[in-house]
Amino acid sequence: MLDVLACLSLSTLCFSQARSEMLFRPGWDFYNRVPLRAPALAALVLNIIALTAIGFLSVQGIRRVRRPAWRRLAAVTTAATLLVSLNFARITHEAVSRWTDLIGRPGLLALVALTLAASLSWPQPALRVMRGLALVVSPLAVVTLGLTLWMFLELAAGPEWRWVDPAPLKRTAPSLRRVVWIVFEELDQRITFEARPVGLELPELDRLRRESLYADAARPPAGTTDVTIPALITGRPVIAVAPMNPRDLELTFKDGKTAQWSAQPNLFSRARTLGYDTALIGSHLPYPRVLGNSLGVAHWRPSVAYEQARGDTLGQAFWNQWASLAPPANRRRLFSQRVAELVDLAIRTAVDDRFGLVLLHLPIPLPPGIYDRSTERLTAWNFNGEVAGYFDNLALADRLVGELRRWLDRARLGDVTWIVVSSSRSWHASRQYDGQIDDRVPFLVRSPDGGRARHVDVAFSTLVTHDLLLAILRGSIRDTSDTANWLARRTVASPAD
Repeated sequence: MLDVLACLSLSTLCFSQARSEMLFRPGWDFYNRVPLRAPALAALVLNIIALTAIGFLSVQGIRRVRRPAWRRLAAVTTAATLLVSLNFARITHEAVSRWTDLIGRPGLLALVALTLAASLSWPQPALRVMRGLALVVSPLAVVTLGLTLWMFLELAAGPEWRWVDPAPLKRTAPSLRRVVWIVFEELDQRITFEARPVGLELPELDRLRRESLYADAARPPAGTTDVTIPALITGRPVIAVAPMNPRDLELTFKDGKTAQWSAQPNLFSRARTLGYDTALIGSHLPYPRVLGNSLGVAHWRPSVAYEQARGDTLGQAFWNQWASLAPPANRRRLFSQRVAELVDLAIRTAVDDRFGLVLLHLPIPLPPGIYDRSTERLTAWNFNGEVAGYFDNLALADRLVGELRRWLDRARLGDVTWIVVSSSRSWHASRQYDGQIDDRVPFLVRSPDGGRARHVDVAFSTLVTHDLLLAILRGSIRDTSDTANWLARRTVASPAD
């Protein structure tokens, strides 16, 4: 019985990512695309039990080993299993990670080496100690199974997710002019244009810059995507956000007032008032649920930080939870899959002439790396590290800009479409590259007729994008010269929010 309980404990630790995602539901499921349903919970229970059974059979095999050499090998294998199980808890739970950070990487490596050495030298005492440690964690396993059963009952009695679905406008736009607004994740002004690594070529971004108004002192309204994107869409400075339920976010504005995001007038509702239909393809935030009544079309994909272990069916959830046992590979698998889907949706939506305003919020060049520059293909097997992965994804962002422009030209929309490119924030890990960090982001505005580059060196917040795009749709701004003059007036009146 104690062996079963010890194996159940380690199995529960191994599925820490799935357990956290299913039972603790951070953010009230606001950041999850797949609702928590019975198949995912059933998959969690089955997976924990299956891994427990494998562990128990292994323990019974170890008990039958008599040769000293095999006994030592079994003790080392058990120690490695215990360490791996604890590591799953470390990488899943921030509180555990903070404690291990105090020890530092050298301390952790020394602890691992000491554990393995002790298991090799004193196998029998080591096995007893490790079973005791596993039993210490056993209350977590019991609570996990109890909570899972409770969640079955809660889901059966709880309300269904409901929201207003996007619906196209049924009237003709007042003009042919249209805007495609691309917001990348962590596209960094300094790295992209000023301190680009040798050998990294970004021909499409360079070409766009040569034909656009470009600013080199633009900064996002906040330091995180959760805060920046609502600020950009509402046109008001937001300083904090908090999920309220699966379909809404509470915004705290700079003046201290709070409001539901879904209830706020926004760029899309105002564009629709002008007669232009709107579309949004994005990542991380559930745009269709929050802004559905302001959009003609909307699709989104969740961040891998919030959704890795769920599935619409028992089979999907079962596979995703087993895949979560290989975190680096699984994150890249899911990220590459979601980026591919978003890119396809983004291009198809951008060239749909029904929409006068299209926002594409894309999760690149944010690592992990999912692009192979040599083959020019997405890959789930790019393990080049944080810095090299960022540069690979930067090349992917460049390729996307080029593909988007080619498709607009093929659809004969290039001569009526404004292209605006910016970022939700700068590269947060740039210090790993060259020891510097800079919060500036690119800000490129290309009018349909292109033309020569126009440089703006005044500092401003990209919060002005909201009013800029509405001015373009109204016809108040007709070219890059008008854009420069408009920005000059705005930044004089309000240098930065």
